[in-house]
Amino acid sequence: MVPAILTLVAPKPWTLVAGGDIMFYGIGAKTYPLKEVAGTFQKADLSYGNLEIPLTNSKTPTRRKSPEEIKAKHQFILKAEPSHIGNLKETFDLVSLANNHVMDYGTQGMTETINLLNKAGIQHAGAGMNIYDATTPTVKMLPNGIRVGLISYLAFVSSGGLWKCTPATAKTSGLAGLDLGGNPQSDRVQDIVRIAKKKCDVLLVALHWGIERQTKPTKYQINLGRTFIRAGADVVLGAHPHRLQGREVYKGKPILYSMGNLISPLPAASAVYTLKFDGTKFKSWDLRPMRNAGGKAKWYSTKEEPAVKRQILALDKLIR
Repeated sequence: MVPAILTLVAPKPWTLVAGGDIMFYGIGAKTYPLKEVAGTFQKADLSYGNLEIPLTNSKTPTRRKSPEEIKAKHQFILKAEPSHIGNLKETFDLVSLANNHVMDYGTQGMTETINLLNKAGIQHAGAGMNIYDATTPTVKMLPNGIRVGLISYLAFVSSGGLWKCTPATAKTSGLAGLDLGGNPQSDRVQDIVRIAKKKCDVLLVALHWGIERQTKPTKYQINLGRTFIRAGADVVLGAHPHRLQGREVYKGKPILYSMGNLISPLPAASAVYTLKFDGTKFKSWDLRPMRNAGGKAKWYSTKEEPAVKRQILALDKLIR
């Protein structure tokens, strides 16, 4: 019998372009707030962002965030026009939903958002009609045959903070909440990654964590991000601080602790990240500084960009 000849196919390169929090509240959909940056996302093999708020017409807000907390600005209840789905469709393949606003208008707001995403062909993870729906990875098959999975978790340290955001249960709708009892090295992380990796070759983990307005990640963020990498995750994508935080390559895998606001009605500096892979192996990354101005995502001028990029890269040194 003539032995079979094994043909090895070289892994093909591909790119992931990732942006931060998508905050459409107070921004008209017909202003096309992502128009200037959308082309960078469209050119990638895979594009990602964190859809921070529901796209809904619901007028019934969550009761878990009290009027007193809202008045004191300790909590916020936000939503945006459903017609923003057109802006998302022009920009993203994948979005994460496990954040502290996706349930601001309850099950109606969440399901309206998910239905819009499904109709637009945008894959999503992190919220659903029960805990199974919320924690099941979404998987995108790339043309080169690589299966890229995404899971999304709200990873606040406090159980009380998680509760206010409506985590899903076995019988009720909500988001995927990661309550580790304050232990970022919990064995539960290993189980989450092991189950998710059965369905994909490359696993993206979107974590909503940290402290708002801080440019330095907390010890909890650093320990949890590294725990996910040790467990077998391939990329960790951070959100929630609404400020840029540093990046690191840990055990050959990238962790982005906070990508800031991709779009927001408030002015802010941010960045868009390009991650390059060869098959399942991470090879390199780069970032392009951007800013929010007048409710639009804008690139810096050629003259401004180098100095802003140096400031952003300096944030990497804050990771210890």
